[in-house]
Amino acid sequence: MKSILLKFLKELNWKFLLGLGIFCLLCAIANNLRVSDEKSVDWIGSQEILEKPEDVL
Repeated sequence: MKSILLKFLKELNWKFLLGLGIFCLLCAIANNLRVSDEKSVDWIGSQEILEKPEDVL
């Protein structure tokens, strides 16, 4: 069973799978930038944007 699994893993096109993963990640980022703020995903470690007080304007 182990040899069958190793043979299967060696036959995979790893360059294509890596490229597909990077493409999906870029599409997810582009989609998150495209949608409105209510539907946008908060990224890990991102800062909350505070509103400016009216007396500053």
